[in-house]
Amino acid sequence: MSRVTVVGMVVNVVLSALKLVVGYMIGSLALVADGYHSLSDLISDVMVLTGAWFSGKPPDEEHPYGHGKFETIAAGGVALALVIIGGLLAWKGFSSLMRPAEPVRGSWVSIIALISVVSKEWLYEITVKLGRRLHSASLVANAWHHRSDALSSAVVVLAGAAELAGVHHADGVAGVIVGLMVAGVGVKVSLGAIQDLCEVSAGDDLLDSFREAISRISEVRGWHRLRVRRIGRELDLDVHILLDSQLSIHEGHEIVTRLEDSLKRATEWTVNFTIHVDPDEDLIREASERRFDSVIRSGHPV
Repeated sequence: MSRVTVVGMVVNVVLSALKLVVGYMIGSLALVADGYHSLSDLISDVMVLTGAWFSGKPPDEEHPYGHGKFETIAAGGVALALVIIGGLLAWKGFSSLMRPAEPVRGSWVSIIALISVVSKEWLYEITVKLGRRLHSASLVANAWHHRSDALSSAVVVLAGAAELAGVHHADGVAGVIVGLMVAGVGVKVSLGAIQDLCEVSAGDDLLDSFREAISRISEVRGWHRLRVRRIGRELDLDVHILLDSQLSIHEGHEIVTRLEDSLKRATEWTVNFTIHVDPDEDLIREASERRFDSVIRSGHPV
């Protein structure tokens, strides 16, 4: 995780420096806006590394359930940075449209932006694959930050081509579009982080997998109150199961152990279990009725 983030940091340093220096030199608002976007990627890389370091710490007395939500907080920080920077870029681009158009060297704009598109899309692909494999919210958020930079750079490529064709204010329009795109990605990422912090259910697909895993254990006569939530890169699952009330503690423990193994095989996530064992009321009722019938047949008073 840290390796791919460090690679992203190096690329972002080079791209932001290239875009900002050339953008100011030739007076391209779109390229400058894209440069600040790449610089914001560098900030998000730092947030991801910090969040990963905190979330990877083992549980302690103050955090007995671990530090997984630091990962979600880092994703929220990345999202907030995207929204603020996107809003500022859009406003700056809109302001430029109120002034007379200035000539821009569209060829330089398109060449540098095209380099950014290729490199940032490559970073997106390797980062999002690792983030999904590790179930890292902050890493996936950072991957989308890379893609938003690639998309915004694509807009800048078109703006450069339009400037070459003599279209006035194309650079300013691209600045507005880039800013709104960046802010939109930030809103999308922030909604996911808020859901995690609010402990929204892990989703129907995971719940269906766990239901199927429970059904594989024949000794489990029934179950209820199955709940699954995300805590950083892990899942927290609790469920009530019904077992034969005549089983010994040792037998019940063996069944629960096999159930945990079945649930672990149902997903690639790391899962923390809380399994409550309840006696099967139907079995208890049947046993009571059998004892009652036996007493009646024996002639003993009830």
